[in-house]
Amino acid sequence: MKKICIALMFLTALAAQAQQRKWENKFYAGAGLMASKTDADNAHGLALQAGYALTYHFSRQWSLMPGVAVRNVAENGFGSSADGADDDVFTFLDIPLLVQHHVGSGKGSTTLGLGPVFSFCVDNDAYYIDAEPQSPLNKLAKCNLFSLGLQSSLDHRLTNHFSLGLDAYICLTNLKRNHGLTSGSKRIHCLTAHVAWTF
Repeated sequence: MKKICIALMFLTALAAQAQQRKWENKFYAGAGLMASKTDADNAHGLALQAGYALTYHFSRQWSLMPGVAVRNVAENGFGSSADGADDDVFTFLDIPLLVQHHVGSGKGSTTLGLGPVFSFCVDNDAYYIDAEPQSPLNKLAKCNLFSLGLQSSLDHRLTNHFSLGLDAYICLTNLKRNHGLTSGSKRIHCLTAHVAWTF
């Protein structure tokens, strides 16, 4: 009888825990600014993103959100390039894994997130040195295929399903692909605002 009571208590605890857990789907799209930092200079431009995330709630306050997103960054994205300029344009496939803290629930709630982002360059740009048409760098890829970043996020629920938010992405690794012909580093950071649909 004692074993049965213990088993019932254990099953009851599991059932209560299962009721607290919740899965949520999230689709989002956003736009904002990018900042490219190199050893020689800095550049700014446009950043666009769209993605999907699956949120697993451990409790009312905490959740884990893995996802997948496409992020496009373009130097001088707001105007035409100067003559001879070699502005960078890259597209990344991002895989974020964010730990989230929830303040409230449903309409009017706020969510804060932080975690690593694993990025893969799926549309690379190539070097083009206008002043040196015979440079061995010309037509070689500029960006490393893999990079690691850190993302923080802020979401505010306008309704039970729609939210507005901000995402800040900090590149932690060198993006510049030197091919043994150059040196230096490059990092691209992004700040975007997004709209999201959660269900």
